[in-house]
Amino acid sequence: MPEGEYRWQRLIQGLRSGDRFIVQEFCEQYGALLQRLAERHLSEGLRRRVGAEDVVQSAYRTFLRRAQAGEFQLADSEGLWRLLCAITLTKVRELARFHRRQKRGLDQEVPIEAAVGAAFDPVAPGPSPAEAAEFADQFQQLMASLDEEERRFVDLKLQQCTNLEVAARLGCSERTVRRILKRVQSRLERAFQVS
Repeated sequence: MPEGEYRWQRLIQGLRSGDRFIVQEFCEQYGALLQRLAERHLSEGLRRRVGAEDVVQSAYRTFLRRAQAGEFQLADSEGLWRLLCAITLTKVRELARFHRRQKRGLDQEVPIEAAVGAAFDPVAPGPSPAEAAEFADQFQQLMASLDEEERRFVDLKLQQCTNLEVAARLGCSERTVRRILKRVQSRLERAFQVS
């Protein structure tokens, strides 16, 4: 089997099996190109709400989920690129439709300069030192209540890692990441519930 064909088969099999190293290589190979594509197609108003990286992450999730389900028959890298472009542009269109609906409409936004002249009360700059200390104590207690696996997931999310990056670093599926984070989120909601 020629080297190019071998690399292609390795890539496709790795993506279908969810191999974290192959997925990471895949994301590094196509990420910047797809971000530029998304950036070119995001309107100025939409860019204030959604970044090109968000679009690409959503496109990756869709592609990887469907690839692992065996939905794609890709013959070569050109076909893969066309598919990734189609998914990315579809995500841009979906986001544009979502953000143009009724109350979320981009035309409903008012520039901050216009709002200052109206009855506008600025938001408080942040919590008081006492509130911040209380939150820190509660957060430390919550982190101590998590098991080692949950703490690793939370630590990576606090480092601004995407679910896909967490999955790649910890060697699990993105679905596992979502499940564990949902469990932690439920604990957070119960811990910080105001009675």
